[in-house]
Amino acid sequence: MMTTTKKTTALAVVDSFQLVDRYEGIDPELMAELQDELSDLDPESGITCRQIKVPSGGGIAYEVQGEEEGDAEPMKEILGVIVFTHRLSGYWPGSFGSAKDAKDKIPVCSSMDGKTGFNPSTGEVTVCENCPYNQYGTGTDEKGNPSRGKACKNMRRIYLLMDGDPNLYLLSVPPTSIKDVNKQLAKILASGTPYTGIIVSLTLEKAKNSNGVEYSKVAVKKSGLLPPAIAAQVVQLRSQIKMQYQSMAITLDDYNTAAPDQSGDRGEAKEPALEEAPSPSTEGAIFEDAPPPSDDDLPFA
Repeated sequence: MMTTTKKTTALAVVDSFQLVDRYEGIDPELMAELQDELSDLDPESGITCRQIKVPSGGGIAYEVQGEEEGDAEPMKEILGVIVFTHRLSGYWPGSFGSAKDAKDKIPVCSSMDGKTGFNPSTGEVTVCENCPYNQYGTGTDEKGNPSRGKACKNMRRIYLLMDGDPNLYLLSVPPTSIKDVNKQLAKILASGTPYTGIIVSLTLEKAKNSNGVEYSKVAVKKSGLLPPAIAAQVVQLRSQIKMQYQSMAITLDDYNTAAPDQSGDRGEAKEPALEEAPSPSTEGAIFEDAPPPSDDDLPFA
């Protein structure tokens, strides 16, 4: 009689994964002195985090910010836990990459949840689903030519922690990866474990759009389970970030890919590979690159 072995896909608990407090184990007197000196500085609003950038041109290594803002370490795989993730959108008029001044990097209209847009100069509030700039075929490339994408750029921010690293990291998922990342995150949550309890693997896959332009596509996969005690710490941190994330202004840094490593590049903002309209089989879904609006906390608050 022939027997078959059932393949198991259960994730193992990774007891070695550690959340590190920057000041853990520090002498109490020294800690008190540090806190006193920190109070001398101007308070900063928002969330302090290091940036993770997606490279241009189909690169397969993330650029992870180091100790200094200009330092970046290439990483082909990032193992970490997602603390919080949310949709966001930004509309910059004119051809992409034309911003010269810092003020031009701020979008004319932005949305921190992908549902309601706000124009600070006019006070106008817009329902994103009905906005003409949020429709496929309204976009332009860096030369000002019409594209199949949207004039308003749909993105996703992912805040994550790495093993043994006290820093919080921020990955802004570009429009070209939104649809796949949403599906991958939904699949993770369908397993019945919150993403705050799962170690994920972030990698990049080389892809090519209909115009033959290569770009990097973000991939998210389950890698392991956090011990319950550490998962509880992540949940607490998630609550803190949820109370602050809307103070993190959207700028071109959310949409820009990392500058390509080639001589002659001057670091100007560049249009990543254009996001494409849905195939005819999915044409009816206006927000194919983002989950439908929901007030539920999960899966995508």
